[in-house]
Order: sequence, then C-alpha cells, then structure tokens
Amino acid sequence: MKIEFDTFRIKLGKEARAKEWMQLLRERKAECIQTLEREKMMLETIFMTEKEGCLYLSWFSIQGDEPESVETSEYAIDKLHNAFWDECIDTSFKLDCFEHVVTFAPLIVQQVLNLE
Repeated sequence: MKIEFDTFRIKLGKEARAKEWMQLLRERKAECIQTLEREKMMLETIFMTEKEGCLYLSWFSIQGDEPESVETSEYAIDKLHNAFWDECIDTSFKLDCFEHVVTFAPLIVQQVLNLE
C-alpha cells in the first residue's frame, strides 16, 4: 500500500493549459475512474494552488501494491493526461514529496482500503 502527497510546479506560461487539463479531467471524470483499477488506485485527489506567482498541482493518492503504470495505459484519457503532464509539469523543480506518517479513517474505510 502506498499513500502519497506530492506537489509539482507548473511551467511558467503553461498555467492556462494546466487549468484546461484539470477541466478536462473534471469533464471526463467517468473515464478517469475507469483507469483506476489497472493502476490499483483506490483514491486520487488533485489540488491546485498559486504561490508567489507560480501555479502548483498536488496529488494525494492511496494506491495498492504492484500497479500498472499510467505511462503504459491504452486508455485515451491517460494518453491525454500524460501529454498534458509532459507539456505542463516543470521537471526542473524539486517537487515536494511529503512523508506519510499516519492515516486516520473510520473502521469501515480502513477495511475497504485494507489499511488495517
């Protein structure tokens, strides 16, 4: 089981495209959900913030063991997602990776996600 919260900076000048990307994911939510099983993704949530003139996207996810990579997906929405990622994410920026410390959830959620 992998629980992550990671932050990525958007390339300067690509802020509007990143917002289009997030809108595309919202509009095609059902397609996104279809891709989760192959990635063993139990939960994926995206946050956006602007700080000191830069736009950042953060992903919180809970993922099972031995997932298939989004990069190998044949789903059209994943291909679009990967293209936007390549276009918009500033890979020169040292991303914030937060260390998972503890998860609190009601017993029913723990059981469903195998967090026990």
